[in-house]
Amino acid sequence: MRQNNLSPKERAYLEGALQMENLCIAKCSVYADQCADHELKNMLFRITKDKRQHANIIKQELGKPEWQHQQ
Repeated sequence: MRQNNLSPKERAYLEGALQMENLCIAKCSVYADQCADHELKNMLFRITKDKRQHANIIKQELGKPEWQHQQ
């Protein structure tokens, strides 16, 4: 795990960005589960995957453990 010397302002910005990524992950997952159209469902799952990667990068910068997808 990386240790960063982030200013309080930088840390607050990253915490906010992480919250937004997590909200997007939750919403896209719910929408994908409700979709009947397979193309739209796959697009939402791809967005969810990308957002998880973004969230993990932010967590690395904040020194938090990454989210791991369970299969």
